[in-house]
Amino acid sequence: MFAQTDGLSPKRLLLCSRENANRVASRLLDERCEPLSIVRTVNPLQPFRVCTSPSATDMVEVEMVS
Repeated sequence: MFAQTDGLSPKRLLLCSRENANRVASRLLDERCEPLSIVRTVNPLQPFRVCTSPSATDMVEVEMVS
């Protein structure tokens, strides 16, 4: 299903995907009812991160509000 990239396993590639970050953010938004952002990081093991208050230096990909 996924090709090996930079030695990362297929499971890691799935967990590191933007789609997975969207799923996590959607579930958190349903539970917390507070604005969330998906930000891009420079860490290849965590290229996307979900947070409630991104810093000025974060590269915001998506902002989610309920």
